[in-house]
Amino acid sequence: MAHFDPKTYRSALGQFATGVTIVTTRDASGNAVGVTANSFNSVSLDPPLVLWSLARTARSMAAFEQSGGFAVHVLASDQDDLANRFASRTDDKFAGLDVGGEGLPRIDGCSARLVCTTRHMYDGGDHVIMVGEVMDYESEGKAPLLFHGGGYADRIAREAGAGTPPVLYAVEDRIATITLNRPETRNALAEEVIGALVSALEAADANLDIDCVILTGEGPGFCSGGNIKQIKALTAEQRMTPIELENWYKTQIQRIPLTMDRMSVPVIAAVRGHAIGAGCDLACMADIRIAAEDAVFAESFLRVGIIPGDGGAWLLPQIVGLAKASQMMLTGEFIDAHKAERYGLVSEVVPAEALMDRARALAHMVAQFPPSAIRKTKRLIKDARDVSLAEHLDQAAIWQGVLQQMDDHREAIDAILEKRKPQFEGK
Repeated sequence: MAHFDPKTYRSALGQFATGVTIVTTRDASGNAVGVTANSFNSVSLDPPLVLWSLARTARSMAAFEQSGGFAVHVLASDQDDLANRFASRTDDKFAGLDVGGEGLPRIDGCSARLVCTTRHMYDGGDHVIMVGEVMDYESEGKAPLLFHGGGYADRIAREAGAGTPPVLYAVEDRIATITLNRPETRNALAEEVIGALVSALEAADANLDIDCVILTGEGPGFCSGGNIKQIKALTAEQRMTPIELENWYKTQIQRIPLTMDRMSVPVIAAVRGHAIGAGCDLACMADIRIAAEDAVFAESFLRVGIIPGDGGAWLLPQIVGLAKASQMMLTGEFIDAHKAERYGLVSEVVPAEALMDRARALAHMVAQFPPSAIRKTKRLIKDARDVSLAEHLDQAAIWQGVLQQMDDHREAIDAILEKRKPQFEGK
């Protein structure tokens, strides 16, 4: 292994996903011991600490308690057979593997490998929570094996790729249109949809030739929220622990609000039909929201015994105020488009057949301005939530100093004085 590099380790944290790790050690006789660790997670960068849990009744418990160290292997996407073997009760899990005769057993071909010294062991009820300090780390650059919704995600992705894409992405006139494309589920946020949506949002934000994004849904609904079948599978089939469920939310649906919050390109949500639960929250993540007359909004999490896990309890009060947000979240009431407009949840209500035309018209109104100024204006609005007025004014002065030196600013002034349409070049 190469010498431990904290920077490389930090950049790799995103690949530590639920249900893809094998932890190895040696017992008192020097024999290799290995288990699948569904709850593996990184908990600290300084010092670099990771944790995982092992059932008290596990046959390998004594080996991990006395060894003083363990190696974590993040499996590669082509190692699903190996994952199945270690998840089973077979006695010879290391059959055919050259794990070395000394030191912690090493499994080759993995996406990443960490060597850890055991720092703490905590009582987790029917599990023991083991915390290790990462002493060495290496990656072979392979895509990690992901396990979600009752199957391996690389296989799910291949099957999804053979059919219709979960999200449509199109660009025209400096406007990107991102369309959730699972009308048969009213565009529920299944894992394949989450991944594709995040990728599309990131692509739009990174493209400086895009000045505005329209987010909408294919078919009669905007987004019906989380995929109930997948959510049920997390506990009913996979029997995830609280730590595993926490990690699932962080590596799945919470990627959407974090991505939306980082973006500098404005997003317009064009909502028709249902925007329920996480679908309502998805609309709240946009900068501008317009609704068709048939739109219905609801914070329906209590109806299924959970809370907004995607930032809805943070987003909604900022948009409609604490009283209305509390009423929506604590009653689960469904509100129609016109009530949503009165609440301030949406800025306009239009006939369903005019929704996309109006969204495009708004997007063109945004995109007519200098590209850098558009993005800086959005960021100024977003960042104002978290700073004082004095800090906000400092930020505005700094950015103003930059923008007023740009060619686009001079072109805007000249075009007004010369009574002509400006030609901006993003410079």
